[in-house]
Amino acid sequence: MEASRFYIERFRVIPTTNPELALMLPGESLIVSLVLPDGRPGHTAAQLRQRRPSIHLDVLFAPTPERLQRILDARTAHGARLGRGLRVVTTDRLNVRGGPGFSAPIIGRLEAGVEVEVVGQSADGAWWAILDPIRRERAWIAAAYTRVIAGIPETVPVLLVQLPRVRARASLAVRQEPDPGAPILGQLPEGAEREALGQSEGGRWIQVAFPDAAHTGWVPTEGLEILGGALEELPVHPSRRWLQPPVKPPVVHRAFGADPDSFAAWGLPGHEGVDFRAPPGEPVYAAAEGIVVMAAERPDHPYGTQVRIQHPRPDGIYVTIYGHLMPGALEVQVGERVQPGQPLGRAGSRGFVHWMLKKAGARNGPYGDILDPMPYLCL
Repeated sequence: MEASRFYIERFRVIPTTNPELALMLPGESLIVSLVLPDGRPGHTAAQLRQRRPSIHLDVLFAPTPERLQRILDARTAHGARLGRGLRVVTTDRLNVRGGPGFSAPIIGRLEAGVEVEVVGQSADGAWWAILDPIRRERAWIAAAYTRVIAGIPETVPVLLVQLPRVRARASLAVRQEPDPGAPILGQLPEGAEREALGQSEGGRWIQVAFPDAAHTGWVPTEGLEILGGALEELPVHPSRRWLQPPVKPPVVHRAFGADPDSFAAWGLPGHEGVDFRAPPGEPVYAAAEGIVVMAAERPDHPYGTQVRIQHPRPDGIYVTIYGHLMPGALEVQVGERVQPGQPLGRAGSRGFVHWMLKKAGARNGPYGDILDPMPYLCL
């Protein structure tokens, strides 16, 4: 409440911890600012919209009071109840899509260096909603390929699309996670209808309320009939394992965190990556789709000849690093988009490839933005 005080006074907002109060207030043009602690829309948003479709939902993701105060104070200073004023410039030529996802239809393109106003963002923060400069309708661009030139991204409202409804073609097992090996929570009967709340990366699983609006579960997309809406516009829940091994077969030579004595001189508690065995000349592959941000022979660098790939993900920007490659054998160049399993080069003379994973803004103790890549690896 203290974090919201100036915002409440400036815009005469009625604060409450009970979302039911929003359903009782009069007026058709009611604005409800819903504060959520994480990056997912949650069930409260779905319930409010289902029971009162005319509500304008202004969804704010604020895990701490300090984050909430930063968002609301910025809105108050700009006199913007709904957080307008964010402008970005494109850093690359990119597609304009009809929805927040790479599977959404392409409705136009923007060249690098184009300045646009952002009117909203997707639930995961990976997509900006803009006004299409030609059609003057809402459209979406990938936030990773833009640079903020005015405004504060956190103040921009999250735009929740109209949730599609689905119906079970047959009785479906509802699982705790979007994985066929996840624990079963129960059964969704044949003919049962639900609102789709989210989708897994790749779209093979759909999140639904189960058994009630306070809980959720996952069912396979192939077992559902789409009654209305577009699944492509659902928020994407990133897969926990999305990286492929950089060499075949993936045999670990030195694990993450190993050999602490050798790395103490670097201020690290242990090895900052994973070394995979790779005889000289063996192919080295891209672990996931992304953009090459470095492909260079660096005899002065601890990793030597190396490739670095940036991976925009629903939960942030990652970079994979492939070190100790063979000089003169790189097969990619900076700016190139690569696909999973695409050859990057060949292993060098050391007999292993040094592989690392970094995430922008991560705080992994003494490792900083460096993460152990093994929990993200599909084996």
